[in-house]
Amino acid sequence: MNKKEVLQKIDLGNSIAEYDENISQYYITTQSTLDLINDRYDIIKGVKGSGKTAMLIAICDNQSLYPQLENKLLIKAIQLKGDPDFKRAFSTVSIKTSDIQKLIDAWKIYLINVIWKECKELFSNYENLESQLKKAGLLSGKKGILDNLIYSLKRVKFSFTNTFSPDGKTIQTVEVTPSDFNESQTPNDNANTLVDFNSIFSSLNELIINNSSCFWVMIDRLDDAFPDNTSTDTLILKSLFYAYKDICGYSGFKIKIFIRDDIFKTITLDKGFTSLTHISAKTMNSIKWERDIIEQLLVERLLYNASFADYVKAQGYPTTCKKLTPSERLKILFLFIKPQIDVGSKNPDSIGWMINHVKDGNGIYTPRDIINILDKARAFQLNQLNEKNEKDISESYLISSNALRLAFAETSKEKLETQLFAEYPKCRKWIESFKDQKAEHTAESLARILGRNWKSRTEKLKEIGFLEEKNNSWKIPFIYREGLNVSQGKAK
Repeated sequence: MNKKEVLQKIDLGNSIAEYDENISQYYITTQSTLDLINDRYDIIKGVKGSGKTAMLIAICDNQSLYPQLENKLLIKAIQLKGDPDFKRAFSTVSIKTSDIQKLIDAWKIYLINVIWKECKELFSNYENLESQLKKAGLLSGKKGILDNLIYSLKRVKFSFTNTFSPDGKTIQTVEVTPSDFNESQTPNDNANTLVDFNSIFSSLNELIINNSSCFWVMIDRLDDAFPDNTSTDTLILKSLFYAYKDICGYSGFKIKIFIRDDIFKTITLDKGFTSLTHISAKTMNSIKWERDIIEQLLVERLLYNASFADYVKAQGYPTTCKKLTPSERLKILFLFIKPQIDVGSKNPDSIGWMINHVKDGNGIYTPRDIINILDKARAFQLNQLNEKNEKDISESYLISSNALRLAFAETSKEKLETQLFAEYPKCRKWIESFKDQKAEHTAESLARILGRNWKSRTEKLKEIGFLEEKNNSWKIPFIYREGLNVSQGKAK
């Protein structure tokens, strides 16, 4: 095959893990992965695109590769695609600040049903526990996530603003009372009784341990379920972590929560969080990526493509990822992209160039950013080849510096829209005020651009990675410059 044919057949995979059908085939086991499978942490946090969902999918799909996960049942307590059921269920109820205990109890009832369903399917000695759960009126009798969640909210007697009909349409407002439960779910005479959650979770724990097993309940996509960062969203998520805190000490089952780190910070710091040390002790440091792991990730994805593997082999390089030296790994990457974008001995190679250009103001970069650039560069390069413009890839590499620059410009605009504006809408006006400005600022220029509250606004923009402070100077990172038409240089 010629270069165009090789490039046409290359698929780097979807940068969004839940839509990448092959993610488990070329997943890189990082230290964060090892910390999770060794059960060191229950809370896995990182920025958007850092690989939290990829980790969940990979360990579930590749469980047999990890001896530490033997005798563990990994339960996905969420659906990975489509509109999150958590969002749909909680949108059906009217929630007040005073409802936090109801929310905590609802999460516990939901988790009881998730764990109980697996117990009943796997074990035979569950009759006593089943009797206890029925007496307390905690069993939903449903299998789906949405049904279990809605039942849990009904069981704690939330006021429902609407419900869903079987075809998904919203129907009338209802006020749920104990009499709304049928006999197979919640006996009327028990609907108002105080639930002894400690006893129930202890019984669940004992049943699982006696059957030489351990359940991991995996919860993800909380940022998709509660994207608006409202006080209600914060309350719902805070109540989940309070529920987790109450049950995190059991060994028969573990709750593993994957969450964006800025959301975790809001939950735990907003108006305080009782017994935060219990949460912190089981929380992983935010997932961070180093260059060598990014290189491994890219090579794994590239060599997963037979056409590229054949191309590499024809150049005389090995194609077995596990046996590659760092030097061989780079040589393979530079068969895919031009080795250097900006010519000169002081400039980084193309991998370093991409990392420098996608880092935010906090120095964070993610695999999603790198994959997005390369996928876009591949499309730009194919367009150029279709126009017979092959002179800039006359060497062995497949993608030129021009294609990478075009791809970066598109990635910059996309990241501005899909990350900063989408996740921090309150900051949009401040960010847009830097449009057509210079990249480097002083206190005076920030005061002119952001107004009299420039100090607090600057701190927030630093927090979300839009600004980087060094020696009383503030810079807009490369990743956001193209999207705002920001030029190199200092503001006057």
